[in-house]
Amino acid sequence: MPPIPDESSVAMVHSSPVVKLEDGCENKRTKKNRRRSHHHHGSLKVLFYLLAVIVVASALILFSALQRMTLDSTLYALMNAMLNAEFNVSDIDLVDMHIPQVRNVDTIAVERIILGTLYTQLVNKHGKVLMEIMKGAHVIVENDQGRYYELFKNISCTTYSRISSHYSIDVQYAVPQGPLLDTLLTGRTVTNDSWFQFEGANWDPIDRPIDSMLHVLNYVEYKIRGVQIGPLGTSKHTDRNPLLIPFENTHHYQRLTNTADHV
Repeated sequence: MPPIPDESSVAMVHSSPVVKLEDGCENKRTKKNRRRSHHHHGSLKVLFYLLAVIVVASALILFSALQRMTLDSTLYALMNAMLNAEFNVSDIDLVDMHIPQVRNVDTIAVERIILGTLYTQLVNKHGKVLMEIMKGAHVIVENDQGRYYELFKNISCTTYSRISSHYSIDVQYAVPQGPLLDTLLTGRTVTNDSWFQFEGANWDPIDRPIDSMLHVLNYVEYKIRGVQIGPLGTSKHTDRNPLLIPFENTHHYQRLTNTADHV
């Protein structure tokens, strides 16, 4: 008959597995707590980054809104100055403009040439049309066979190729402007008509990151409100509802026709 184990040995035999089970449970609890802690910290990081993006976006939107409060006065001051401007025809396509000094209106050479050309050659000195263009209207010059596209493409040595959300059958070009008009973007339609628009903020993430962030916000506003965001206001004339200017109705076309008749 085998010996009967005493109580102490029985207790040892039965107590060992219990200790191991408790250790295993503790390890599982520790791992779960670590996972929960890691998940909690990850959620806090995501929330922090989200709040940071919201704060930055809100600050930029506020800055943009405050800036626009002065746009109307600047726009009307510019138009009044252009009524007393001197226009000098540099060649068959470009017209330079000299305007008197006006408060809040600071232009550079390329802006004066583009404004002088648009005002006298394209819109035939119709101030309201030019104002709409400076507010960011998407303009299509019908039947010009890409003439204005080529004009803007070669108007400055600072012009560079760029992508955008707008369609063009050819490379799109951005023409950097001064503090007044920021950027002019141009391309060509499927019928070889020139299109262009002034932008409220340039897209150049490397050299102008703040402007590029504003450009993204302007794009979001364009998608939400359905308006173009220009340097001096907003316009209802988007690429889906463009401002159409027939080339044959322009002074530019008349000059070309008269020149051809005298040749």
